[in-house]
Amino acid sequence: MTSPGETTTEPLDGAAPAGGPADATAAPSRSARGLSMATAVSLGLRLVGMAVGMATTSVLARYLNPEGYGVFALALTLGTAAAQVADMGTTITVSSRIAREKTAAGGILTTGLVIRTSVALVATAALLVAAAAGLFGDSSSVVGVVAVATPLSAASVLTAGATARFRPEVSAVLALVQGVLWLVAVVAVARAGGDVVLLAWFFVAVVVVQTCVGVAINRRLVPLGRPSWAEAGRIFALSWPLAISSLAVMAYYRLGSVILFHLQGAAEVGYYSAAYKFLDVAQLGPAMLVAPLLPIVATSLSMDAHRRNLIFSLAARTGAVVGAGTAVLLIALAPALVAYLYGDDFAPAVTPLILLAVAFVGVTLGYVGTTICSALGVVRPIAVLTVSVAVVNLAAQFWACARWGATGAAAVAAATEFVIGVATCLLAARAMTSRPPVREVASVFLVGAATILVLWLVRLPWPAEAALAAGMFGAAVLLSRAITTADLRRVLSPRAL
Repeated sequence: MTSPGETTTEPLDGAAPAGGPADATAAPSRSARGLSMATAVSLGLRLVGMAVGMATTSVLARYLNPEGYGVFALALTLGTAAAQVADMGTTITVSSRIAREKTAAGGILTTGLVIRTSVALVATAALLVAAAAGLFGDSSSVVGVVAVATPLSAASVLTAGATARFRPEVSAVLALVQGVLWLVAVVAVARAGGDVVLLAWFFVAVVVVQTCVGVAINRRLVPLGRPSWAEAGRIFALSWPLAISSLAVMAYYRLGSVILFHLQGAAEVGYYSAAYKFLDVAQLGPAMLVAPLLPIVATSLSMDAHRRNLIFSLAARTGAVVGAGTAVLLIALAPALVAYLYGDDFAPAVTPLILLAVAFVGVTLGYVGTTICSALGVVRPIAVLTVSVAVVNLAAQFWACARWGATGAAAVAAATEFVIGVATCLLAARAMTSRPPVREVASVFLVGAATILVLWLVRLPWPAEAALAAGMFGAAVLLSRAITTADLRRVLSPRAL
């Protein structure tokens, strides 16, 4: 797949050329400008996908009503959780190894695919048994169908090769394909008056098509090779702490809906899922940020200390700006977004959305910190952190959900994500032996809080509030020098990465 931007055959700036013959599948290094343009293209595709996704959610919510939407959302949440657990850190480990090793990329990728598929089959069996036992109430039949797609999700590991080859647009294309197909399927089922089980089967069909497209694209980037036990051992040695971390993340990120379902019922899950959908969609921002960051950091140990510090500082500052800026806009637009996309029946979702907007700041910082630590193999501290936080989170979820329903679940999520985000960034700074940009990040947080305060004091129509929020926040970020013109020159440099 071709991408915009220049390429060069020069080695990484500040790095020694890799020894040995080049791999036939190795891609030339990209310039900062070429990678920035490819990332911009990816962002554009993700924005289109975001619009498609929100349109799909609107159709689903209005068709199924809060209780029906809660039943279907719970099934999708469990299916996503199973896929996350099945990954066990394999995708990011494979991507980091391909970026560092430069040879035998096909064998590394195929071994990762075999591992991912094997674990996904086990996760599918566990979901099917739990659904057959009726553990998920009214959602059990839908969960049983959605579980069929879990082994197919293993093909997502193929995007690891694209990431290592500085091709962030590949995952954006796949996400857009899935989004468009899912919108068509949802509209068709809604017009035909189908039930949630039929929707689940259409979901499986969409995943099948997306998987086929992903395999076809991957053949042009990193053709699959022969798996090996030796490579599997290397992947497991690096990924087992990430596997533990994935279980913990699944617990505090996804199981809140399950706890809420058992304590408050499907309607509260519907409100919470409706609010969380905005958080899921907004993650295109940090996802675009870390896509080029992972392969750069994976090779950063051969760079000098000054360059490592620049990379970490820019990533952390950009993450803070993306997270806080998105939070400000979500808070300003929360009532209008819920009313427009879901209708008046979902009005109780506004307060959870405001709290989850605050959580997004931590989510973005967590993306940056976790990606850097994982790319460098510093994963055991991440596992200890996420397991500890997950234990506290689950205890807090039982208490908060029982008292405040969806609002309580969102408040616990906000606190959890903030702790994870800050802690992982500190671990990343230590891993890169870099100084955290505390002053710049703190100024971004203060700017965001001040903007929200002004919005609460000055009541305006939502379009004016959105324009005011974006203008105030953007101007304040530039004045505080959280992002500078020197940063822009760096990311648009024609020099090789």
